[in-house]
Amino acid sequence: MIICVCSFSESGKEWEKVLKFQIPDVNWLVKAEGESVSKWTKEQFEKRLPILFVGSAGIAVRKIAPLVNDKFTDSPVMVMDEGGRHLIPILSGHMGGANELAVMIAGKIGAIPVITTSTDVHNVFSVDVFAKKNSLRIINREVVKKVAEKLISNKEICIKIPKGFDIGEEILPESIIIADSDEDVAADVEIFLTAGEAAKACENQKTEGNTLFLVPRNYCLGIGCKKGKSFEELNEFLKSSLKNEYIDNIAAFASVDLKKGEMGIMNLAQYYHVDFKTFTSEELEKISLENGEEFSSSDFVKDVTGVDNVCERAAVACAEAMGQKQKPCLVVKKIAKDGMTLALAERIPKICTWETKQAGL
Repeated sequence: MIICVCSFSESGKEWEKVLKFQIPDVNWLVKAEGESVSKWTKEQFEKRLPILFVGSAGIAVRKIAPLVNDKFTDSPVMVMDEGGRHLIPILSGHMGGANELAVMIAGKIGAIPVITTSTDVHNVFSVDVFAKKNSLRIINREVVKKVAEKLISNKEICIKIPKGFDIGEEILPESIIIADSDEDVAADVEIFLTAGEAAKACENQKTEGNTLFLVPRNYCLGIGCKKGKSFEELNEFLKSSLKNEYIDNIAAFASVDLKKGEMGIMNLAQYYHVDFKTFTSEELEKISLENGEEFSSSDFVKDVTGVDNVCERAAVACAEAMGQKQKPCLVVKKIAKDGMTLALAERIPKICTWETKQAGL
């Protein structure tokens, strides 16, 4: 996890030290002394990295205002006062994860998180958080607001799910009705969780009304690289290697645990607003393919990492961890370029959690 920090005073700089000490698992990127705040902020937005301003909310708002574009891709932005009393997410609270980050940071340093998003304030189910936590792509985003309005008004929503889709074992939130995709159920809002219906909606441009379409992101991307490969190098490699239909539907990035601190890969996952999962070499060694197929093998990679292949095995391991129990399929075998490798596995999607509340609130 990378979080960028910008402060405007000596008090703020002291908080930078506190953050590094209290939350050592985070890679804190601090704005350099004398560096332009506007230029620095723009660079973080281009990488979609989380930003924490320590100081006035007014200054923060003025710095991000020219850069704000899309709530689904903007950097998550937070502001903390110089006394460390309150921590406020002000941009990309749900999809970017600013709310969750604010709660986490506040809990570590003894501050109070101030969450202002409507569904959190009213303590109701949040469909965009649900989509993010379950690796679902939102097709007609304008309907998200309508769903939230209905839930805040205590209306029922119906989520239509394909037969055989694993919805998990958690208790469903209030106001949620589950139905098969072909059932006729009366509800104030419908959510279709099916790629077929979503594709049809896009083709016919039927995005009006109260029907929201969610598409499971079906792919897990395994990735490996030489130490120090930049975000820019890795992202260009990704975009030149895979079709957009694959990239748009990546549920997570995965690698061997030796790479859990690799800044370029961490930034890549945060750029696409998905998790970066790592596995030990022992875990990856146990992964197998169906029908007697074998992973590509490298003695050099085994000497360095302890396993003969990182990208293919990590992709399949991730797909197994995030999907139903059927064996995942390796749809793109190892692609290598300039010390970087990737592979893609298809998972069998499932609902991992119905919980959309921020821990600690």
